[in-house]
Amino acid sequence: MDLEKLLILVDAVQKLSLARDMETITGIVRTAARNLTGADGATFVLKDVDMCYYIEENAIEPLWKGQKFPMNACISGWTMINKQWAIIDDIYQDSRIPIEAYRPTFVKSLAMVPIRTLDPIGAIGNYWANNYRPNEGEMIMLQALADITSVSIENVHAYNELKQQNKMLYDIAFLQSHQVRVPVAQIQGLYSLFHFDQIDHPDNITVLQHLKTTADTVDKIVRDITDMTSKINLNKFENNNK
Repeated sequence: MDLEKLLILVDAVQKLSLARDMETITGIVRTAARNLTGADGATFVLKDVDMCYYIEENAIEPLWKGQKFPMNACISGWTMINKQWAIIDDIYQDSRIPIEAYRPTFVKSLAMVPIRTLDPIGAIGNYWANNYRPNEGEMIMLQALADITSVSIENVHAYNELKQQNKMLYDIAFLQSHQVRVPVAQIQGLYSLFHFDQIDHPDNITVLQHLKTTADTVDKIVRDITDMTSKINLNKFENNNK
C-alpha cells in the first residue's frame, strides 16, 4: 500500500474527526478522494429518499453538483442499493451508466464507493478523463475514507442536536430564573395589598383580579417550560454516553 496515500488518508481522518458541519466534511472528502486515486474529479453524493443528490464536487470540469438522479438510474444509486463499490473502466461499455448524463462531461472511467456499507447513506465517486482502473489498494483506501465519512456525518448530526438541546436548556433556565420571578414578585406585592382584616374592602376585588391575571401568567410560563422540557430527548444523551 502506497505510504504517501496512506498518509493522505490519515490526514483526512484527523480532519474529519474535528469537522462540525457538512460543508467541512464534503470539502475534506472530495479533496482526499481525488488525492487517494489521482482522479480528475470526485463527487460527494447523499441519499435523498429515492434520489441521489450530488451535493458537492471537486473536478477539472463541472459534473453534476446540485442535481438529483433516481436511485435506480444512477451508478451512485446502484452502489448504495447493492452496498458495494463499482469500478467502471469504460463508461460507454457499462449498462449501469446513464450515458446522456455523462456525455457532456470529461468522464471516461469511474469508481464509486458507498458511504457506510451496512446501510448506505451516500456515495463517493472518482472520475478519470482517460480510461483508468484503480487498483485494489486504492479502492480499499477510498472505501475506508467513505466509512470514516459516515461516522463524521453522524457526529455532525449529534453535535447539532446537542447544540439545539443546549439552547433549549438555556431558554428553560432563562424562563425559570427571570420570567418566573416577575409574576412571583407581583403576587407578593398584591398579597401585601390585600385587606385580610376587612374582607369586604372595595380594594380587595381589584387585588383579586390582578392576582388572577398574574396567576394565569405564571401558568402559561410553567406550561411553556413543560412543553420545552418534553422536547429534550434525554434518552439520546444517555445512549450516547454508554
